[in-house]
Formats: sequence, structure tokens, C-alpha cells
Amino acid sequence: MVRALGSRDLLLIEAFYSRFGAATAGRVASAILDAASLLERHPRIGARGKRPGTRHKPVANYPYTIVYRVKRNSVQIVRVLHQMLRYFN
Repeated sequence: MVRALGSRDLLLIEAFYSRFGAATAGRVASAILDAASLLERHPRIGARGKRPGTRHKPVANYPYTIVYRVKRNSVQIVRVLHQMLRYFN
């Protein structure tokens, strides 16, 4: 389940990479969605987050991290953030 900010983040990431072509934007979006799908199957795979109740899962080959919460075996994606953001430092 992608929450509002997570959805917005994904749309902004796709818009940014679309400047480099639809194929590039598609590859990045697919990598993020693949990581999200992995979280649904293995919700505790990510590291504990900086904020209480959150976990982090880096996206393979791209500088993004999915911030999420596990609620009764369901995953709530809170944000998809660039790893250079202050949130991680």
C-alpha cells in the first residue's frame, strides 16, 4: 500500500527521469516498484528506521530508499526518498 506522499514521491521521480527518456523513467519506476513488491513478501527485510515504527529499504542500482511501516503483515510505504536528503544524514 503506497500512501499519498509515497505516491507523490514516485510521480516526481518518474517526472525527473522522463527528461532522459520514457525508457529511463520506466526502469527507475520498475526498480522502485520491484523493491516495494519485495517488501510485501518480506516486510521485515529493511533496516530499522530513524523514526519510530519505520523501516528503510534501499532501491537496487538507484539512489532511493523506501521508508515504510509494517502494520499487521501489511506494508505502508510512507516515502520514497533520495539518499542524499538530510533525512538520512
